[in-house]
Amino acid sequence: MESWAARTPRKFRFLVKLHKQTTHERDNEAREIDELLECLAPLRETSPPKLAGLLAQFPASFHASAENEGYLSILAERCEGIPVFFEFRHRSWDNERAVELCARLHAGWVAVDLPPIRSLPAPRPAVTVNRGYVRLHGRNAKTWYDQDAGDRYDWDYSERQLRQWLPRLAALESRSEETFLFFNNCYMGQAVKNALLMKEILQRQFEVV
Repeated sequence: MESWAARTPRKFRFLVKLHKQTTHERDNEAREIDELLECLAPLRETSPPKLAGLLAQFPASFHASAENEGYLSILAERCEGIPVFFEFRHRSWDNERAVELCARLHAGWVAVDLPPIRSLPAPRPAVTVNRGYVRLHGRNAKTWYDQDAGDRYDWDYSERQLRQWLPRLAALESRSEETFLFFNNCYMGQAVKNALLMKEILQRQFEVV
C-alpha cells in the first residue's frame, strides 16, 4: 500500500474490493474490516486521500432479508466513514426499498451490467451518495453459472451495447459529483479493450477528457 501511494500520481484514487470473508462468508460481523482499514492507512493518509471508497460485492446467495439488511448496517458502520458501495447479485435487491436502505446507511449503490438471467438484477442507475458507481461484467449467460462452458467474464461488448449505457451514465452524472465506471469482463484483456472503446464513445458524446 505504501508503494502504491508513492508510485501513483497525486490525484490518483483507489477503490478497494472487500475480501470474500466480509461479503461471502460473513462469519464474524465484518471484524476483518478493521484489519483491512489498518492496511489501507497509507492510501488514507495521503493528501488528498487516495482511497476513494470500498466495494462490497455480495454473491447471488445473498438475498434481501431483515437479517442481511442488519449485516449491511454493521458493515457500513465498521467502514469508519469511508464510502462503501454495495453490489448485489440477486434480483431481490433490485427495488427502491434497497436503494433507500443504501441511502439511509450512507452507502453507495453499484449499477451493474450482467447477463439477462432472471435471478440477476437489472442495471439500475441509482445514486445514494454523491458518487455513481458502475460495473460491467459482460453478458455471457451461457457460462455465468457453468464453469465447464467457459469463463464467466468472457464477453466482448459491442459499441451498440456500450452505447446503451449512455442515458444511464448521463442520469448518474446528473445526480452525483462524479461517476466511477469499471469493466470486469477481464477474460483475455477484453476489459481494457472495452474501456478504451467506452472512453472514445464518451469523448464523442460528452466531450469527456
